[in-house]
Amino acid sequence: MEYGTIKLTDVDMLHKVFRGFRSHDGVGWLFRGHAQASWELLPKAGRAEFYLPDNRDLGRFHHWTKSAVAYTSLSSSYLEQLALAQHHGLATRLLDWSMNPLVACYFACSDHLDKDGAVWIYEMSDAIMSDEIARDTLEMQQGVFGYLPKAAFPRVINQRGVFSVHCDAAHPIDVKESRVINGYPNLIRLDIPSALKVEIVVHLGDYGIDRSYLFPDLDGLSAHINAATFRMRKPGADK
Repeated sequence: MEYGTIKLTDVDMLHKVFRGFRSHDGVGWLFRGHAQASWELLPKAGRAEFYLPDNRDLGRFHHWTKSAVAYTSLSSSYLEQLALAQHHGLATRLLDWSMNPLVACYFACSDHLDKDGAVWIYEMSDAIMSDEIARDTLEMQQGVFGYLPKAAFPRVINQRGVFSVHCDAAHPIDVKESRVINGYPNLIRLDIPSALKVEIVVHLGDYGIDRSYLFPDLDGLSAHINAATFRMRKPGADK
């Protein structure tokens, strides 16, 4: 079975699409925004430039934890540690999703304005990993699992963040029939034309979805002000 596709034709269509796909607190449909529709739907540790077979990505993560303790205290939960590493940019086998489709829309539309973007809509796997899973158990798994993290980081809270856990890191999402919508696949790509991106970002700002909200720190605030300044420029100012 192949994933489904929907072509966005105008901003109002977003509301119609998302009324049909709901998160149900993370155990229903999830959302992920890609600023370029051509990007792979794989965690960073599963992409060609970072991929290490035979669970060696977990070995690299262990190397990270040995140094990370100098900067912060680590949770006793292995998956929470992985989520923290993911949060700080390490290539892990976790892939970020959001329960809020508007969050995914922001990430799809706020960058690469000259490229078509996409929002992936994914029905969360019914195989959910718990915080108690250990490394040796994780190494034995095959497939894609769901993980609902605790509200440990402000970004996870504001972005309504959840994860898919890919075992091994390059294992793609298995496309199959949806459990809740007859005739639909469990994975759908909403294609967003580049011409609609700016309008969507402005629209999302009316709902309070902007970089200062999604990244609640000084870096996020500065990026938000910079983006607003960019939109204030007179046409042709960069020529």
